[in-house]
Amino acid sequence: MGRTGRTRQWAAAAAGVTLATAALVACGDGGSSEAKPSGRSAEPSRATTKEPSRPAFDPPARFDGSAVELPSARQPSTTSGGAARPAVTLADGVAYITAEEGLEAIDTGTGAPRWEVNTRHAAAKGGFGSDRAAPLVSTDGKTVYAAWNRDVKGEGTAPDRAVIEVLAVETATGKTAWAAEIAAAPSSRGLAATAIGADEILAPQVVGVDAGTALLTAADTTYAVEPSAGTVRWKKPDFRAVTLTDGVVAGGERTGFGAGRLLGLAAATGEQRWTVAEARQAAAAAPRLLSATLKDKTLVVDAVTGEQRAALDGSGWRCRHDAQSLVLCSRYGYATADRGITVFDAASVQKRWALPDGSGRKVPKVNGFWHGAVYGEVGDEPIVLDGMTGQDRQTSAGAAPYEIDRYGGVVGSKFHRAAG
Repeated sequence: MGRTGRTRQWAAAAAGVTLATAALVACGDGGSSEAKPSGRSAEPSRATTKEPSRPAFDPPARFDGSAVELPSARQPSTTSGGAARPAVTLADGVAYITAEEGLEAIDTGTGAPRWEVNTRHAAAKGGFGSDRAAPLVSTDGKTVYAAWNRDVKGEGTAPDRAVIEVLAVETATGKTAWAAEIAAAPSSRGLAATAIGADEILAPQVVGVDAGTALLTAADTTYAVEPSAGTVRWKKPDFRAVTLTDGVVAGGERTGFGAGRLLGLAAATGEQRWTVAEARQAAAAAPRLLSATLKDKTLVVDAVTGEQRAALDGSGWRCRHDAQSLVLCSRYGYATADRGITVFDAASVQKRWALPDGSGRKVPKVNGFWHGAVYGEVGDEPIVLDGMTGQDRQTSAGAAPYEIDRYGGVVGSKFHRAAG
């Protein structure tokens, strides 16, 4: 598995949680860059309005007041697993939604639409191919990306065809920076589609945009698209990308029935950079980290080098970044013994805290993690923990959102305003 180094282990009492760290290297905070516009643009359906001032908390710890409805975020009933998560990404007071018809931007302060940009082809209403993944907002906040499955009816002797539509839209204006329409792989649609990633999402999803290459996935196929031309540079079946950092796209590859490996490829060419054998259920853990199951452990791997950074005892851990410097890995089962939380620094992989900790404290079900705050539930009560220490910060939070910004958070298809 690539380079190895000295390892060290931490044990969390009662949970049997172990982090075994390999040689530590600094993890950069890579991300998407804004794509070069191709000249294809679409005028927004509504003009952008100046947002009135409103309370902001970084991070919020309590949610109160009336909620803002986000009806387009509701998923069709055919979704399952991680795909049931609302197709919403929050960025500085705006909810960007991968709606059935196209991209929408909703001002979460007023609930008013800022703009709407529809796809070229009509949406399928329910059934296979109609589920959607959350859009990607570039690190500079200037562009939002999303993708959809679309069925195009043939004319004359031309057959029907399945395509993936991609939109890159300027967040400030709602104008289309570029758009692409690519032929969908036969195995990525309908009953033939199978999930490779741990999130079980089958819908098309833009993973990242880096150095003029846009990487997107649909079920079990990854596509590298040149934004300026809207053409496919390369594609790889049986591979689902989950991260794009420093020119390397990383994810999980299916190698046989119930078998797989982790794989890192050059984003520009598709050339293999590294591999981790027998690892399955890849998922993004941080901009430069991904997680996967290997036998009876959950690995945390450097997405650029393939180097193992940590290992947690047991499978089924799911990791997430707080959009700053911390990574939280958690699992939550029916049995108390199957529950746990571990938080560590993304760069150094130094453990901060873990639950259970021998004190008898309950382990919350984690929904969200943002700017050093853990949003979860104990029973039916939403709570917030301090991400640096693990201590209770708010025991009656009002909501336990999945997606958070300084103005509030999303639960289901509602935005709950922050109140403290």
